[in-house]
Amino acid sequence: MKRSSYWYIRLLTRSKSRPLFAGLATGAALLLIFIIWIAITEWLGSDAHYSVASLGIELWIIAASSYAVGVTVNTLEVTPRDVMALVPAMELDEKSLAREAATISEQSSAIHIWTLCWVLTAIVLTWLFSQMTTDDGPLVNELLSPSIAGWPYFRNLIYAFTLSQLTWIDITLSRRLGKLLEDHGKINLLDRSALQQLAKRARRSVLVWIPLVINSSFPNLIVALAVLIFPAVGIRRRYIEEKSLQLEKVRARIADRSSAVVDGVSTSESSNLPELVAWEQRLQQVKVWPYQITVYSRVFLYAGIGLASWVGAALVESFIGTFFG
Repeated sequence: MKRSSYWYIRLLTRSKSRPLFAGLATGAALLLIFIIWIAITEWLGSDAHYSVASLGIELWIIAASSYAVGVTVNTLEVTPRDVMALVPAMELDEKSLAREAATISEQSSAIHIWTLCWVLTAIVLTWLFSQMTTDDGPLVNELLSPSIAGWPYFRNLIYAFTLSQLTWIDITLSRRLGKLLEDHGKINLLDRSALQQLAKRARRSVLVWIPLVINSSFPNLIVALAVLIFPAVGIRRRYIEEKSLQLEKVRARIADRSSAVVDGVSTSESSNLPELVAWEQRLQQVKVWPYQITVYSRVFLYAGIGLASWVGAALVESFIGTFFG
């Protein structure tokens, strides 16, 4: 993979570290910073008392940030391999596809604006929550106005940054993969075995995003669905065009043969009318998504809305039926 010009990607890909190691190392570093922060606060004479529940919340946020880093490393690592595994499905030769794979992780300057917006939002929300007091109990007030000075800003900035980078990078790579398939993918309505790697990527996206969907249902649910759908949108459009073209041709031939039969003109060509009708029915049954997107979408939507909600289940079925047929 070509060396990226974006500093965060260079940092994560500088060494061939495994995603699990990157996540654990991030978690250990954040936990150490948290402990040092508490020690400095107490050394300065402030009371840094934390309840067990609030400490659990802090550890949970550290774990979520570490998980986001690990998933980002995994995405940067496997996407070029996903591209190369799609050689049978591409009209490009292997050398040209290797060039695409080497540059697919390169980021535009817009990522800096995206990151700045997330950072500013985190700062503003942290300040607003620090000014609030509620009647929901001491734990809520402790979390809104914790006793460790400055820590909420640092913790929330790290969480917002790591999640914003994962969101941008994963969506960007998914869109580029989809664009690559749209421009150079081979279309075979009856055989999609060449797109198996795309289906594997979809399953992987489901597995890695489920914890983030459960963590923050609606925002991460939207991102997860985008990551799932974007790689398939372009090739789906071409499948629709090819399916429509093939149906148009076979229906024109059926109309010609039917006219000959009605007029009583029996020819050798009119004898294959049943085969044409069977072929038309077969084309109508061809699905235009390259993988079982409805199954994966249901997983995300159920995780985000809640399995125990009958209303949520009804919304899931309605959404699937409306948008994915």
